Amino acid sequence: NIATNTTNITNLTDSVGDLKDDALLWKGTAFSAAHGTDATSKITNVTAGDLTAGSTDAVNGSQLKT
Repeated sequence: NIATNTTNITNLTDSVGDLKDDALLWKGTAFSAAHGTDATSKITNVTAGDLTAGSTDAVNGSQLKT
């Protein structure tokens, strides 16, 4: 049934859009939590980031507490 298929495709498209809004997206060589906005996001369970002057990597508490 064409109407059912059309509805199912629309629902899947909406679901993928909703998932994309809450996902970390791959951008070049790293994941981005920007979601197309300037709002900040908390990211958990990540590996230790680089601690350099120009780094924008995530930093774990374990890197700061020794």
